[in-house]
Amino acid sequence: MKQVRVLMVAAAAVVMAACASMKPAAPPAPKAANLSGEWVVTTTSQMGAQDSDMTVQQTGSAIAGKLTSQMGSVDYTGTVNGSAVAFGFIINAQGTDLKIDYSGTVTGDTMSGKAVFGSFGEGTFTAKKK
Repeated sequence: MKQVRVLMVAAAAVVMAACASMKPAAPPAPKAANLSGEWVVTTTSQMGAQDSDMTVQQTGSAIAGKLTSQMGSVDYTGTVNGSAVAFGFIINAQGTDLKIDYSGTVTGDTMSGKAVFGSFGEGTFTAKKK
């Protein structure tokens, strides 16, 4: 009887040690939002609000496409990671290249966040899928 009790205590100790040494499983990486399609982007700056049409082609977490507004069209590239989105492009403003970066979050068929106009300041943006 004493041997059975010793074996049960030893078995319980082995199981508890095994459980204590196990690391919890890492949560799965968030699935990237699917942004492919046509969007209307409203960018708000010190100069007011401006709408642009945005086409998005998505391959995995990479996005690319074209933004078209009254001022013309520009190609952009970016990424989407879970609900986080970032994209940008360079335009020539009166002979000087100006980098414009957007970063924000995606919720369903909408995006919103911050727009940075190089050294000329910041604004906000919202976007809605067509």
